Amino acid sequence: MKRRLRRRVKGPAVLSSILLLCVGGCLRTETLPDFELTNWDGRKMSVASLRGKRTILAFTYAKCVAACPMVTQQLKTLDDEHGNPPDLNYLHISVNPSLDTREEILKHFDKHGIDAEMDPRWLFLTGDEDATAEVLADFGIEVKRTELEIGTFVEHTIKVLVLDESATPVATFDTYHWDQERMLNALRS
Repeated sequence: MKRRLRRRVKGPAVLSSILLLCVGGCLRTETLPDFELTNWDGRKMSVASLRGKRTILAFTYAKCVAACPMVTQQLKTLDDEHGNPPDLNYLHISVNPSLDTREEILKHFDKHGIDAEMDPRWLFLTGDEDATAEVLADFGIEVKRTELEIGTFVEHTIKVLVLDESATPVATFDTYHWDQERMLNALRS
């Protein structure tokens, strides 16, 4: 009789534990795909460069006029609301590297009140088209370019990852409209 009771209790307890782990966007234990891209300031960066600080990683581009500026503003608001934590990096990886020049990236940050030259936590990585395409593919980011009369319209997979101090993903969000509490739980995990 006791044995059955333990089994009954064990099942719901395991389920509760799993549900708690998924509050921040299910926890993951896989490692990041390795990469080497260049930050807006010329520094070469890789997965190893991210170790030692928590990081929020988003795939965007600086010249975007739609969703990408929104994610930067949300990250800036999150940063301001939590006192600009020195152990948290904000990393963008460009989905449109040919247009994401140093000047465009700094304009993008400036529009959001971010002085990336004074605050090294704000990172924006690019590379040549082939190297960047390979990194995007490794992360499962698809990019579609449509030529219009007014210019190129770029659509891409939306993905935001929260990485712990060892650069291990602890949460993935498939939206730029993440739930604030879920994001905070992911950052605490």
